[in-house]
Parts: sequence; structure tokens; C-alpha cells
Amino acid sequence: MKKLKLIALLLTSIFVLSLKNSLAQNTTFKLSDYKNPDYFYQTLDLNFGLNSNLFGSRYSEAENYANNSLSLNSQAAAIYSRYLNSTNSQGEIHVAFNGGIGSGNSNSKDSNSSTLDESKNKSFNHAERIDIDGLHRFYNEKQNYIELNGSLYISNTHNLSNSKSYYSGAATASEETGQQNLDNILYGSILIGKGRIEQVQDARMALYLLDDLYGLKREKRSVSNQEVNELAQLITRLKYKRFFDNRLRKIAEITAIDSFMQQKGIVNVTDATYFTSLNDSWGYSNNPVRYSGHRIYTGLDANFRYIYNNEYLENILPDDLTNARTTKEKIAGLYLVLGYTYEKPTSRKWQNSAGIRGTIGYHQNSENRIIRNDPNPDTEENFYSEMFPSIGFNVDYGFGYYPSSRTWLTLNWWLSSGWDKVLGGDLREDKEDISNNFHTSTGPQINAYYYLSEKLRLSFSYNGQFTLLNYKYTSDIPIGSPNKATQKYWTQNISAALTYSLF
Repeated sequence: MKKLKLIALLLTSIFVLSLKNSLAQNTTFKLSDYKNPDYFYQTLDLNFGLNSNLFGSRYSEAENYANNSLSLNSQAAAIYSRYLNSTNSQGEIHVAFNGGIGSGNSNSKDSNSSTLDESKNKSFNHAERIDIDGLHRFYNEKQNYIELNGSLYISNTHNLSNSKSYYSGAATASEETGQQNLDNILYGSILIGKGRIEQVQDARMALYLLDDLYGLKREKRSVSNQEVNELAQLITRLKYKRFFDNRLRKIAEITAIDSFMQQKGIVNVTDATYFTSLNDSWGYSNNPVRYSGHRIYTGLDANFRYIYNNEYLENILPDDLTNARTTKEKIAGLYLVLGYTYEKPTSRKWQNSAGIRGTIGYHQNSENRIIRNDPNPDTEENFYSEMFPSIGFNVDYGFGYYPSSRTWLTLNWWLSSGWDKVLGGDLREDKEDISNNFHTSTGPQINAYYYLSEKLRLSFSYNGQFTLLNYKYTSDIPIGSPNKATQKYWTQNISAALTYSLF
């Protein structure tokens, strides 16, 4: 109860502090009226990293023990993004590559030990990861569309370690350990639907730019809805124009906005106050993202995942023995989906959002494990499971409150539920009914951001989740478990931050 009172008090404070009526200039333009121009935009980000660690210690009371270690790691990443918007299509593609390599050495000496006087350890690791995801919607003039979307995730990690122990200069123990993990995930869907959702925060920014002119008495005349839309389209085109120098970008952007204002005869005085206002609005009035429109869709979702994991321990001294385990797992699913997404900016300050999605389909999982304990024979373990039918249902509803150009509050309530009939066995041909599972989760999500000043900002988030799980076993009831089981639990997370920038 105390936590709920704290949340209510904090949200009320943000709401009250935000109740400052903006000086709206005379226009009836609605955010939902904004029409995005055609644009095509690409970005490429590269980053590199290097870190190392050097450690050394020695006991001062008896200088007979020393420990030293050194590690060196490097990372590199490349991220490519592409955005496309036109009358006939919407699309985006993201490709990311991350890689890293590292090595380490450690050495310890203990001259007073009766069994060991030195140990050495060497390690080496590398990791690579590729993420590719994208979607493309093809529209006709009636806003009917076909959507193709998919993603590919590939991750590979490899760790190798070698350790040796010495006594009187002779190696007494030696072992090598290694682990390799390969994880591949492929997802794709083909959908058909009707409707379109567009980003409209650029129109919101245009209104704030004009509001500032009105409030500073720099507005020469009232602005028509058509001119507001033209200004918003100019903002969108500037955002998606490529520059390699951020300083030159800012100059070009402010110059273009000023040129529009003067050519249209909107501004009466172009002094320092006017340009300061443009610069301030350009830097702070374009967040967060706002959406408008609705979209209904149906189609097929498919996914496949392959996991390979191999780990081993090889004792070289004093005995040549190897313990290893190799696991291969395949997971696949195919679902029929039906959904609807709704976004409505009811005003400049308020936003309504809703979504509903249902799925029904088939899911299977097969696992093969081979265990090696030399000199014993290899042992093999298999397990297969499937869920058919697998039914899912998700719904969410929320609203956003945006009282000023840099303060907002969002509240969303979501529900996720599903029912699965689970079958399984050692192999697919051995499968039998195992259980019927029902699960549902629901809860609120609250996020708030209040801009007190350029140096002082307040942020707050709250996430709550109630979960109900019900299992009904039809065969192979686990030992000590009833044939029916129900679990209920509540989790929540609260975070708040007050940020002050010294410089």
C-alpha cells in the first residue's frame, strides 16, 4: 500500500508540474492529418573497443606466495540501418555484427606448499554474432498491403583454457577445458492486411516551432493547416538527410527552417531571440515518437532454432581421461496469426494506443545429447516434445500524456494468455500426452519523464505483473507432484532517477 501511495504521489506531482498551457497559435491542424513525404535513409555505425587487466600480489608477512595475471580483450561492431517510406511501401532493415577476441594468463607460486609450488593457466576466447531483421509492406491505393518480415540471429562463442601444476620444476597435473556454443534463430512471416500507421512526431515539432514564434511575438500572421503540413514534411526530410559532420548538419537544418519561415512570410523579426527559439525547439521538441493510424492483419508466422553446445574436460596428467558432452537441439513452430493495431493522437497532448493479437499453431522441440566418459562407452539421450494446438492471445491498451515539448507520461495495461496441449517422449514415434497447460499474465507499465531544466531531469518507471500458471498432467506425473497444479505470483519493479548535469 505504501508503494502504491508513493507511485500515486509521484505521478500526481509530475502531472501538476506539467500543467502549463502552451501558447497555441491559431491553427486547427491535427497530428493525425500529417502525411509523411517519401524518404530513404541509411546509417552505418562502427565502434571498436580494447580493454586489459593486470594484477599482481605478494604476501608481505612471508614473501613466499605471489600471484600475477594479465588479460587482454578486444571488441568490434558494425551496425547498418535502412529506412524507406513512400506511398506504395514501408520498410526497414537492420544488420548488426559484433565480434570479440580475448586471452589471459595467470601464474601463482607458493614455495611453502608441500604438494605444489607453481600453477599456470592460459585462456583464449572468441565470440561472433550477427543480427539481421527487416520488414517490408507493399501497399496499393486502397491501403491494402502484403507484408514480408523476418529475422536471422547467429551467435558463436568458443572458450579454451589450459592449466598446469608444477612441483620442484616438474609438471604434476595438466588439464584442458573447452566449450563451444552455436545458436541460430530464423524467423519469418507473410501477412496480408489493410491500414497504415505513420510516425507523426515531426508534425508535433512543427506546431511547437510555431507556438514559440507566437509566444515570442515573432509570428507575422496565422498559419494554415497546409503550411503546418509543409513545415512538418520539411522537418522529416531534414531528419533523413545524410551529413558526415554534426556541426554542418545543425547549421543546414536551422538555415532550412529559417528559409521556410521567411519565404512564407510567417516570421516578422529574425533576431537573436528568434534563432535561439528555433535552435531550442529543434533540439528538444522531437521526442518521443508519436504514431497515428490503424492496421489489421492475418497470415503465417514460422520460426526455427538450432542450438549446438559442446563442452569437454581433458585430463592430460596424471591420467589421460576425457569427459565431454555434446547437445544438439532443434526448435520449430508454425502459427496462424490475426491481429489489429491502433494508434490515435487525439490531440497534441494525448495519445491512445491499443493492440490485439491471436495465434494458433504447432510447436515442436527435439534434443539429442551424447555423453562421453573415456574409457567408458558413449551414452546417448534423446527427448522430443510438441505442443498442438498451441494457442496464444495478447492484448494491450494504453495512453500517453505529453503536456509540453519535453515532458511525458505513458500508461499501458497488457494481458498475455495461452493454452498448450503438450505431448512428448524419447523420440517422436514414442510421444504421448503429458499435460495441458494454461498460462496468463497481466499488469501495468508506467513511464514518466519530467524536464525540470536543461541540467535537471526526473524519470520514473513502474512495471507490475500478475501471473497464473495451471498444469494438468495426463501421464508421467512427476514424483511428488499432484496431477493438477496451480501457481500464482506477483512481481513488480519500480525505478526513479533524478539526473543533474554538471557540465
